[in-house]
Amino acid sequence: MTDTPTPQKLVLTMNTPEADYRALLPILLGLYPSLPGLTLQESHRPITHVAHGWYMRCHRGVQAVFQLEETGFQEEASPIRRSILEHVVALKWLAEQGGVVADILKRGAAHDAAKRKVALVAANWTAVDLGLFDAVIADQDGTDPQYDNLLHFKQRCDRFGTPHDWTTYLVETARSHPCWESAVPYMDVSTGRPLALDQPEPVIDQAGFCVIHLFEALVAIDHMIAASHLTPELERLDVEIRRIAVRQRREQGLHIPDGFDPDAEASL
Repeated sequence: MTDTPTPQKLVLTMNTPEADYRALLPILLGLYPSLPGLTLQESHRPITHVAHGWYMRCHRGVQAVFQLEETGFQEEASPIRRSILEHVVALKWLAEQGGVVADILKRGAAHDAAKRKVALVAANWTAVDLGLFDAVIADQDGTDPQYDNLLHFKQRCDRFGTPHDWTTYLVETARSHPCWESAVPYMDVSTGRPLALDQPEPVIDQAGFCVIHLFEALVAIDHMIAASHLTPELERLDVEIRRIAVRQRREQGLHIPDGFDPDAEASL
């Protein structure tokens, strides 16, 4: 009988971009709970509950990623990282379009309910009240199908996300679904002859991903809130995050986009 291998944890080196990102996480995680109440602008009030729920998916998703990291399961956090990304892009959609999104979401819920009802009947699940699904399906009556394409992540990402969001989505999807990419972390292929591994290596630096996406989620919420007091702190954090990203890009020999370095802007 062999011992169960101990999951490999991230060994953090101080005074690195990864460590600097991690130092910002407690600040970011403390901002939304500090709100006295979630009162959105009049144009966004029909989707208040959705905005709160989608933000909490990002907030708790980040916490879950680091809970998994504590026990050495960074690789297996891919579905959560993808969920964070999807919800950040969705929050940007809410921030830009406001309450009109409610009807689009009703149509999406109706479409999903119809598919689930068909599946339930095919599986002969008798302990479910199918009338509940009929009520959700009927809730879309009178809504406009014109923007149903925004129920799909690619179209939503094209309009409200960035090329980086779509690329990251594809990476995390490959890690989450059964394919070559999801198997590779558990094999050593460096010698040309695959060797099975008990745990993936190397471990993943993920603080930058979590900080940047949690910050973007907070910015989207801030744009929806009536009389928000988060704006000054988010402006300060924006400078801090960009400084870390610039340092990281320099260390990795990557291009720094024009206007991205806050210190270069200040010296002009």
